Amino acid sequence: MGSDAGPIRFDQGGEPVGDAAIIEGRMFVWRQGRAEVTLERDGNAWSVVYTSAGRLIGPRQTVYAARHKRANHAAWDVMARVIRASDDEEEGLRAARSAAQWMRTLGIPDDEPDD
Repeated sequence: MGSDAGPIRFDQGGEPVGDAAIIEGRMFVWRQGRAEVTLERDGNAWSVVYTSAGRLIGPRQTVYAARHKRANHAAWDVMARVIRASDDEEEGLRAARSAAQWMRTLGIPDDEPDD
């Protein structure tokens, strides 16, 4: 996507259109090609995981995983992982905004310092 990236778009069946960030239950998921970045609440922290399938459609492997107590740090981490996976800063910003919006809908306060 380019600088015209907007909100998440869905088709008539409720499936995301294009390189979209989507929500599966209580997990935020961004996918593009072989890459997948997930964000989920894990106890009193946020878990960010970047996985990718092998070039020959091998099993999905964890490339990066981190936990953050602060929601804003987790959103920044989502942005960094999406930029790395997509090589597109605008896509990273869009995914981070969508992730932050999703986190706010959960209503969990962001008052814990990161260790």
